[in-house]
Amino acid sequence: MVSNSAETLRHLAVTGRGVFLAPSFVVFNDLAAGLARIMPDVNAVEFTINAVYPNRSHLPTKVRLFIDLLADRFAEHRKWMT
Repeated sequence: MVSNSAETLRHLAVTGRGVFLAPSFVVFNDLAAGLARIMPDVNAVEFTINAVYPNRSHLPTKVRLFIDLLADRFAEHRKWMT
């Protein structure tokens, strides 16, 4: 199956109907619950996320909070990788 939905692919893998290469934050709880890693030596390509905005001088509060949320979540993701 080909899908752009990580949740759909995760569901198929968890129910024994497939395998997929998943970001650790998508399957972290499943792995902790005993889902098997079938190729533990294979690592996906690392990716970078950038927040692009016009300038810092008049950055709306909601944009600043969203950027802070992203930074916190991806800092958690780094912990999961190790």
